[in-house]
Order: sequence, then structure tokens, then C-alpha cells
Amino acid sequence: MQLSLIMQKNNEDTLAKKIIACFEKKPKKAYFFFGNLKENGFKILEEELIDTDTKYYFVIGIDKKHTTRVMLDSILDYTKDAYYYSNNGLVEFTSNICIFEYTNEVYMYVGSSNMSESGINDDLSVYSEIIFDLKDKDEKANYKTQLKELTKKVETEEFTKLNRSEIDRLVDEKEIFTTRQYNHNVKSISELLGNSKMEAKKEMSKEEIDDVYVQDKEIPKVDLSDLSLDIDLSDVEDVIVPTQEMDKKENKSGKEKEIEVTYNEDDFNAMSSLDEINELISSTNEEKEEEVKLDVNNELYDASMVDEVIDTDSTIDLNDMLFSKADVKLDIESLRKEEKETKEKNEFDEEEELVQVKKVNLNNVSNFIFELPSRPSKEQDQNIIKIPNYIRTMIPEFFGFNEKVKNLEINGVMHKIRDIKIEVVDVKTGAKYTDRNARITYKNGQSYITYTSDTFKNIIYSEKDIVRIIKLASDIYHIEIISKDMQEYKLWSKICNQKFKATTRKYGMM
Repeated sequence: MQLSLIMQKNNEDTLAKKIIACFEKKPKKAYFFFGNLKENGFKILEEELIDTDTKYYFVIGIDKKHTTRVMLDSILDYTKDAYYYSNNGLVEFTSNICIFEYTNEVYMYVGSSNMSESGINDDLSVYSEIIFDLKDKDEKANYKTQLKELTKKVETEEFTKLNRSEIDRLVDEKEIFTTRQYNHNVKSISELLGNSKMEAKKEMSKEEIDDVYVQDKEIPKVDLSDLSLDIDLSDVEDVIVPTQEMDKKENKSGKEKEIEVTYNEDDFNAMSSLDEINELISSTNEEKEEEVKLDVNNELYDASMVDEVIDTDSTIDLNDMLFSKADVKLDIESLRKEEKETKEKNEFDEEEELVQVKKVNLNNVSNFIFELPSRPSKEQDQNIIKIPNYIRTMIPEFFGFNEKVKNLEINGVMHKIRDIKIEVVDVKTGAKYTDRNARITYKNGQSYITYTSDTFKNIIYSEKDIVRIIKLASDIYHIEIISKDMQEYKLWSKICNQKFKATTRKYGMM
């Protein structure tokens, strides 16, 4: 047995690359024990699950946050040996183990992070690589014994077998993520009051609106005649309402009216000397005397300033004070005209600020540029370039599957094949290759289409090098492969502004 501790850092020596490399060697069996399996992590794994004869065994933890029905249904598409543990309780199932079993050896990876895109690609983490030599009888027996004990505990203890009916139950009971748990039915006011239907509002016609005048509408009056409202003024002292006669009487007696002047404490604090304080008081007194002094001869005091002396014994007619009839006519037409002018002005301002955006017609795409995955280690797989199938559905005219397509059986499976001619250029070395027997292939259920040509074997490329595919005619393509260390790479990398699903690689089109 060999044990290696590997540091995953800055997208180098990643667990994802190790898993992909193990799939390329076509294992007989694969075991996955994932305590926290996220959708984007499963998408990376699913790319390798398709079209293989490998037998799969899944043990996963589920929760309301990350587990979706689509993911569970997809797992059952590849295997019936699937078990789950609910992580919605206090005790959770935590694990990140992948086991790939071949005829003579076993590769086991024990990760320290979650099974997510960032967890197996970007996070700074340490994982273990363990290699069992099955040609050694003792080592083989030890591996088989430990694996058997592990699977036996899964199948007989707290784990549950996953099937379609169990997925339905998990959705209904909200054990996994579902939009149902966010739908809240709030009763309306009419339902709370017991009314099944609310009366619909009757909309007024234009003629009816024009005939509406406020003065014609009698405002409902409230009868306050029976209302007894007593105001006790017995505690109010020194309430004097001045009248003209009272003021004259005071002035005839020869007494000067006293003027009360108040000052703010802050004003005194701001004074620099006693003289300034005396000067302020003197000037203020003079101003106050000018304002309030009563001159009887010139009759400066206007009797209208005081309406009447309050009679505490009289009653107040609140009914008359509070309610009255309005006689203002609503100018409906002017309001409509003003509203129309405001609306037109706003529309004009919006047109002034409008930025014209040119729509891209995907049927006219002639360039497809994207970052390549790592070059396959097996020679038999080095003659293809894979493109996700959803890109084909996005720009079908570019790949031309609606044109001359033929069905051909390959290894017992029917494929759709389109014959094309290609010219391949290795931009770094300047080498050019031509293939008149190249193909674009696709089979039902496959998540990608392939450009297939033996000329690809002549070009050495690495992950995230850029390939530019140019459609010159209906069945003629020009393909350029651009290395990361070239100046031209910076130009084309700016065009790759869209991310592929479940990966950090990007693509763009022109």
C-alpha cells in the first residue's frame, strides 16, 4: 500500500483532476462517500459518469440547503446502489472519499473539504491518495475486508436506501431543498371575516368623473346636540384677555406698562464685560417699548386684534366648527392635462438617456472560442475536443446538425455523425494540419459533442489554452489552438467572458 499527502493550492494538484484521471482509466467499480455533496460538485462528477460500464456505489448526506431533487434523480440514473443520511438533525454524516477499483489496483482519495466545485478545485486543502496493490494477496484481502465492513454498516444501520418513492417523500416532508417550503398562504381580510367574496369596485366612466363636483356632494354631518362636553376652567388663574377699554384705563392712571425681557444664559456667557451686558439690556428695552407701547390718542392698538372676551359659561358649537360644506369645483381636465404633460416629459427624458444595445443573432455566429480542459492522458482520447451539449442547442446553426447528418452504430451505440473538413493550426509552432475526414459526433444522452480528428494528436496543449473554431462554410472549419504564454492569448481571453457550467473555464462567441 502506498500513501501520499497532497496539497491542493491555486488550482494545482486538485482532487478534481485526480478523479478525472481515474475515470479515464475506466475502473470496474467506483465507491463514493460524500457527506456534503453540492450540485456544482456533482456536475463535475457527472461529466465522467456518462457512457461507462463502471458500477457505482453512492453514500451521501442530504440537507435542506444543498440537496435537490434533480441531483438525486440523476444519481438513480447511474446506479441503484445509493444510500443517504439526513444531515438536518444534530448528528451529521461527514465524509469525502472516492474509491476507484481496477483489476490489479485500487486508488482511494480521502479529501478534507466538501464535494463542491470550489472544494475539489480552488480551496487550500490537503487530501490523501492511497494505492492498494491487488496483486498482493494480503493487501487485497485487507482492502476487501475493510470495504465489506464499511458497506455493511451503511446498509444495515442508520442509512436509507434511495429510490424514486423515497425522493417523493423527502420533497413532501421538506427534507431536501424545495421551493414549496417558501410558499406561505396568507388569508385575506375577507376570508378572516368569513366573506368568501369581496364586492368588486365599480369603476366610474369618464362622463361620470367629469360631472363630479365637491360642492354637490353633501358631507355627512355628525349630530353633536346630545353631546355633553364640560370644560373646567376653575383651576386656571390670571387669565386676562386685554380689551381696548382696559388698556386705556391703565394708561390714564399714569402707570407705565412693565416690560419683561428674558435673556439666554449663553448670551451672558458670551459677554466680555459688565458694560456690554448693560448696553444689551438698555437697547432691548427700547425696542420692546416701541413694539408694545399703547398710544391712546393715535389708537395704535387695533380692536380687531382681540375678537371677544371668552365667556367660560357659554357653550362651544363643535358641530358648526368641525363640519362645513365645500364649494370648490375639481378641475378634472386641468389635472389630466398636467398629468399628460408630465408623462410626456418623463418619456422624453428616458429617450434622451436610452443606450442602444445591439442584439446578437446566434444564428449568425461564425466564431466559437473557449478554454480547453487538460489534455487526455490516454492516446485513444487525444483525437477529440469536447464541447458541452447545451452549447450545441444554443448555436445549432454553427454545428449544423440540422443539415447533413447520418446515423452510425459505434460499439453497439447509435451516434449522429456529421462529416466535415478542418484545418488545424498550432499557433505556437506555426504548424498546420488538414483533415478531410473529420467528424462532429453526438449520441443521445451524452452531455457533450465532439470534434474528432487525428490531427489533434499532433498538438500539445494544457488546461485553459484557448481554441478558436471558425466556420468558413457549411462543412469547413478552421481551428486555431493558442497557448497561454503567447501575446495573442490575452486578446482572445477577453472575448471568453461566459463561464461553462460546473467549471471555471470560460467561452465566448462572435
